[in-house]
Amino acid sequence: MSRGPDNRQIYDETWADWVDMKKYGPASRWLRSLIDRHLSTLKSDLRQPIVSVLDVGCGEGTITDLIADELPKARVTGIDFSETGIRCAKRAYARDNLEFIKDETSAHLKNTHDLVTAFEVLEHIDDWQQFLGRLAASSRRYLMLSFPTGRMRPFEVTVGHYRNYGKGQIEAFLKARGFVPVEVFYAGFPFYNPLYREFCNLTNSGSNSFTKGRYDWRQKTLGWIVYFFFNFLSTRRHLGDQFCGLFVRRNFA
Repeated sequence: MSRGPDNRQIYDETWADWVDMKKYGPASRWLRSLIDRHLSTLKSDLRQPIVSVLDVGCGEGTITDLIADELPKARVTGIDFSETGIRCAKRAYARDNLEFIKDETSAHLKNTHDLVTAFEVLEHIDDWQQFLGRLAASSRRYLMLSFPTGRMRPFEVTVGHYRNYGKGQIEAFLKARGFVPVEVFYAGFPFYNPLYREFCNLTNSGSNSFTKGRYDWRQKTLGWIVYFFFNFLSTRRHLGDQFCGLFVRRNFA
């Protein structure tokens, strides 16, 4: 029996306080910029349009909304086991091609989709091999994933992390299941890691009063400044602890 963090409790209790952090926080904004680069690569390489997207672990919906905006002809569905997260997502985002559904067991993975995504989810999963196998089986064509790599800091347990991953670990797992990388980022040296992650550990960033709740001009301004360092003065393809990868099924490549 796992003694890891209770993610359902953590996120039902905290999503409402983390909405602005996900919108305006520098790490979240930077991750969206990496995802947006993959979406641009995806759109430039399409031989057939993507018509269905499943975003697993969508949380409060900011990234799912980005996907729906970038792929307007696709039906984009965000699922999450957190009732609070889905409620926040529905309140914040509405598009004709976008829906959010509470799905406690990720039952939507029983169906197939052109693109399956899971951002900052794998580190929260105890039996990650079984879960990632389900993601791969559900994708007809593409997978897009993000998660932390490298040394795990103590504060990460408080936001529901079981583990971080090693370089190449997920690529090897997916290769055995018929997926090859289209574009992979190991991003963030030196500003995301080690500087920012150590700062987050010292300040317990997921729980302190500066990062939680509604953001005022001070928090938004500081977020933009730190995002600048992440985006323009950090590595993107090597050395960093933020993984963000786009994969394609081998028989479709």
